[in-house]
Amino acid sequence: MSSRIESSARARQGAGASRRTGFGAAVISVLAAVTVACGGVTSAPTGEGYEDLPADQIMIDVTHNPTSDGVRSAIGQYDTVYVFADSSLYHVKGVNLRTFDPEGRQSATIKSDSGTLNQATDAMIARGHVVLVTENNCTIQTEELHYDPNSRQIWSDVATRFEFGGRVTTADRFRADDAFRNINASGVSGQMPSGC
Repeated sequence: MSSRIESSARARQGAGASRRTGFGAAVISVLAAVTVACGGVTSAPTGEGYEDLPADQIMIDVTHNPTSDGVRSAIGQYDTVYVFADSSLYHVKGVNLRTFDPEGRQSATIKSDSGTLNQATDAMIARGHVVLVTENNCTIQTEELHYDPNSRQIWSDVATRFEFGGRVTTADRFRADDAFRNINASGVSGQMPSGC
């Protein structure tokens, strides 16, 4: 009975059915030939040649907006953020951070090669070619800079260079509020430029 139903379905489809059947047979023949040419055996991927990902998650072109007491304290823009499941630190590349004073006015821009961002406290450490420029154009350069939006403090515990109005001064370390109204530096070589 099933053969008669098959035959009757073929009869209704006419000549086009035989062309489609011929095409399907050709595809099956090609696939069979490829399988034989490849040895007829398939194997599961081994993972050779694949590098491990550098993190559990990778985010690209990320913007981060921490607040302190309901006031925006910074806007962080990062080229790449590496997230690790077993850590509260985000590792960031291509740092561009704008800080704001307690009244919400922009107070500085910080750029660096990389850094870490604490997801629990929003504190950040910028590393590598760190350049901070205050709103009155004082430029501060260092290799490592800390920013804590909760205490509203910015500091560096390594050699730091200050430049303002053509005057340059170096210091072993410094600490400032995020409005740059109070800057304390130690190990200062020369006089701190007024305006920094």
